[in-house]
Amino acid sequence: MTHDTPHPDTGTVRRQTREGKPGRPRSEPKQHNGLSTREEILRAASQLFGEQGYAKTTTRQIAESVGIKQSTMYYHFADKRAILASLLSSTVTPALECAEWLREQDLEPAVRLCALMAFDLETLLSDRHNLHVVYHLPELEEDDFASTRSAQTALRDVYRDFGHAALASLHPEQVAAELAEDLDLLFALVEASVSQRHWGGEENRAQYARSALRGSLRLLGVAGPAIPDVVARAEEALAGYRAAGDRRPAARRSRGTG
Repeated sequence: MTHDTPHPDTGTVRRQTREGKPGRPRSEPKQHNGLSTREEILRAASQLFGEQGYAKTTTRQIAESVGIKQSTMYYHFADKRAILASLLSSTVTPALECAEWLREQDLEPAVRLCALMAFDLETLLSDRHNLHVVYHLPELEEDDFASTRSAQTALRDVYRDFGHAALASLHPEQVAAELAEDLDLLFALVEASVSQRHWGGEENRAQYARSALRGSLRLLGVAGPAIPDVVARAEEALAGYRAAGDRRPAARRSRGTG
């Protein structure tokens, strides 16, 4: 049984339990910059994983850090491993979704590839969940990365597909075949951007992204004077992708995120 009693100092009413102790207040998520509860959980988990390790972090600690009950957290994630899987895949699935959209657009092949690279670089360099730390946690085993490795392989194949199309549109068949031998360098340049999160500020990371785009277009054989135009049109395409974000089906936007 519960009853109401006035607080002796303020006169406000508190709900009392049968034992006369105040009832537990309802937990509320502590939102940061308009993040959803799911994003709050990922943010808190990545911070705790980085500070005290994956093994020592409990779901209770994650929930308390966000300001929610564990039952609320389990509505979004089945367990701690599911949170980890979502964190690890969050660097790959956004690029796969962007590539799916870009494939459907009427774009020159080199512009399509450049747009994918620009989006992928932005995702990796922003690193909103401090994944450059999570990726290097000593407790993680190879199995923890299985789904992420599979997604990375799929993304690399998209890079190859877009790259071959770009080369075919730019060069005669023999020249395109020769340049295609180094296509995987494009994907490697983007993946290497994760290390840029370890040093320098935002401008250094932005400079790396610009250099990676220009260097990749040179590897494709795009003429120097044409590179700024390709980059500009790629940015226009990405602006369209972002503008279409609210109109894309929710299932597609959340696919593969945990």
